[in-house]
Amino acid sequence: MSNLSIEAKVGVFVIIGMIILGYMSMRLGKLGFKMDQGFEVKVYFDSASGLEEDVSVEIAGVEVGRVSKILLEDGKALVILRIDSNVKLRKDVKALIKSRGILGDKYVVLIQGSPAAPLIEPNGRIISTTTATDLESLMNVLGDVAKDISRLTQSFANVMGGEKGEASLRSIIDSMKAVAETLNRTVQENNKGLVKIITNLSEFSATINEISSKINKGEGSIGKLINEEDTVKRLNGTLASLKEITEKINRGEGSLGKLINEEETVENINSTLTSINDYMQKQESFRTYLDYRGEYLFDSEEVKSYLTLRIQPREDKYYLLQIVDDPSGVESETDITTTTNGVTTTEHIEKNEKNKIKFSAQIAKRYYDLGLRGGIFESTGGFAFDYYLFKDRLTLSLEAFDFDSDSNAHLKFKADFTPFKHLYITSGFDDFISDKGNESFFIGAGINFLDDDLKTLLSNLPF
Repeated sequence: MSNLSIEAKVGVFVIIGMIILGYMSMRLGKLGFKMDQGFEVKVYFDSASGLEEDVSVEIAGVEVGRVSKILLEDGKALVILRIDSNVKLRKDVKALIKSRGILGDKYVVLIQGSPAAPLIEPNGRIISTTTATDLESLMNVLGDVAKDISRLTQSFANVMGGEKGEASLRSIIDSMKAVAETLNRTVQENNKGLVKIITNLSEFSATINEISSKINKGEGSIGKLINEEDTVKRLNGTLASLKEITEKINRGEGSLGKLINEEETVENINSTLTSINDYMQKQESFRTYLDYRGEYLFDSEEVKSYLTLRIQPREDKYYLLQIVDDPSGVESETDITTTTNGVTTTEHIEKNEKNKIKFSAQIAKRYYDLGLRGGIFESTGGFAFDYYLFKDRLTLSLEAFDFDSDSNAHLKFKADFTPFKHLYITSGFDDFISDKGNESFFIGAGINFLDDDLKTLLSNLPF
């Protein structure tokens, strides 16, 4: 060494210093000479702003690796972490970017998940990530808050500034002062009442304490109920009896037990309830209508009247009972044969009973818009067709009855139109194929209404 020149000595010293400096740098930077050991994992962040390569990766404040690379992939930041080989990461581990203070460097923090979760394989991916709020975002939020505060103060200044604002503020203060004075005056005026209320509350509290003391001593009904052994025993006996009764019911013993537990009894009850329900539905759908109709006959210039009771157990079925006041009466023909001195004579007598009452009793069935009726029409057999139009506001009817072999049948066509509820008008041609000259046009009107009183009486009849 003594043979070396000064320049050589300086060079050797510099080389040794650089070697020492490089070694210490690697030791202090945690890189070591075995930097390539460990395994890599991938993690995607929406933003890796401020994060640099070779910064630390920590778990619970302990460094467990370094950021190896930061790349851009599909619009997201791909951060590759090199983790020490002795660290085990679970698949539900969570990664987030944090800062050391407000202006400090950023680093990656890993939060371990469940110990039961499977391990992440080398070159695997951390799914769960969170990007911490950076200083720029925080400043933007604070800027928005400052703007809101500025607008608020400006609005307050606009409201309270000037003479009007000052007057408003003075008015508010005066109002508050008046309220305080009124409250103070009210308290002073009702001081005796307040004292009385407080005294009553104190007495009530003392009474409650006295009652509690008596109960604890076994005095009074409640005290005896709580403290006397005989009372408690009787109460326990009652509860035991109730328990025994409940157990018998659960076992199906006794009338009540059979009623609750036997399937046959339950089925009978259900059947009875079903029958009651059917009966109530039948009652609800049952309808009875009263109807009066008058028809003016142009040929005879008389009025023919109808009083009708319609019993309707269902929408598509009804029964019709009718009284008819026919001014033309009832015509009857009689042949009287007599024999005198061996001579036989036959006398033909025609009789007309004016204003005789006729009766009708019919059953009707409806098929969509077509209705069929059959039965007794004005005291003779017959049938009819009804066709319903415009939601039943217009009804066209053709009736045929009085099928007498000596004369044509009685045919009647009519149209009923209901312009208003409960009121209708009628028009048609009566007995239009009569061979006795009884055919006549007619026009008339009628009124009908639902009668619930008759419904109650007639709904029990079997239809």
